[in-house]
Amino acid sequence: MIERTYKSFFSGVMILLFPLLVGCSVFSGNSSVSNDPEVAAQQRRVNELKREVKEAERYAEEAEQREKAAKNRLKAAEHELKALETQAERRNSYQQ
Repeated sequence: MIERTYKSFFSGVMILLFPLLVGCSVFSGNSSVSNDPEVAAQQRRVNELKREVKEAERYAEEAEQREKAAKNRLKAAEHELKALETQAERRNSYQQ
């Protein structure tokens, strides 16, 4: 519960701060370096790779959450199976 609250709070703060961080990085004045076409191309490549990494991390987190949910469903189904087997055994023992 507390972890969820902190995660929600952190997400909200990041949403509010992201435009400020991006704005500061865009207007930082590194114009002498970015005039070189090779440097600019490499910077674009680095930025694209950073986006790919973030996307892959997000996919990995989503896959981990799906895995946990599937394991929970499996565990619940196994418990239900065990309960049904126990009930069936009791019914069979009463009938005999």
